Amino acid sequence: MEKTCIITPTYNKLEKATKPFIETLYQYTDENLFDLIIVDNASSDGTVEYLKEIEKQHKNFKLVYNSENLGYSKGNNIGIKLALENDYKYIGLLNNDILFTPEWLENTLKIFELDSRLGMVAPRDAGRKKFFKKKITAQNYLENYKKCLSKFKEPFKYVLEPLFCCVLIKKEVIEKIGLMDENFTPAFWEDQDYLLRASYAGYSFATSNGAFIFHNHSTTSSAVSKEIFERNRQYFYKKHPLGKWIWEHKRSNLIKDIKNYIKEGME
Repeated sequence: MEKTCIITPTYNKLEKATKPFIETLYQYTDENLFDLIIVDNASSDGTVEYLKEIEKQHKNFKLVYNSENLGYSKGNNIGIKLALENDYKYIGLLNNDILFTPEWLENTLKIFELDSRLGMVAPRDAGRKKFFKKKITAQNYLENYKKCLSKFKEPFKYVLEPLFCCVLIKKEVIEKIGLMDENFTPAFWEDQDYLLRASYAGYSFATSNGAFIFHNHSTTSSAVSKEIFERNRQYFYKKHPLGKWIWEHKRSNLIKDIKNYIKEGME
């Protein structure tokens, strides 16, 4: 299996996010299958010092340090540009608050082989807690993830919005549609924009029913103001009239359709 390039921006949250991310990534992922690019956005809590030590320990690790916080899109774009210089078939965009399970990478990548039209594939996570009788937490996810995955009968599910906190993208998609739109800096709505741009280019998306990660929801996006969220939403709507219809109806008069869609995803 070819190497995948994983790109992850960091900004503080060393103990809550970055350290568990690094530890579980290297514990549960074959080091021969990936290269890791961490783009740090001027952390001040010891993150950079920690990452410099990790870089010494692993040949597949590269640290890029920014002197200021450039936000999500710009941070990812720095990593993407570096990845495009090499011969990777897949590039992963991962948040730094992910916890991993064995073979998550292999079981996500293999879905691309099932449909040549797929441009992005993401693993499952425990975000839809109502589907699981037992609450999945950072402490018990390793004990329960296999039971969660056993509920799914098919190897994957086509989706409109794959889990963007941990998504693998064909390099050809990025070469065709370009980098992330930095007008969404510092954060919010850049993922929906990227998904629609890939859709316009003819790609489909899927969730792997054989791969699982735990999204620990510890990143700094929660600190982004409501004003920035609203500004980015209006920019997104102006850029994508179809997207405006999809996301507004998704939260209102298409609730029944969404419930049916989610129900089908469990079959």
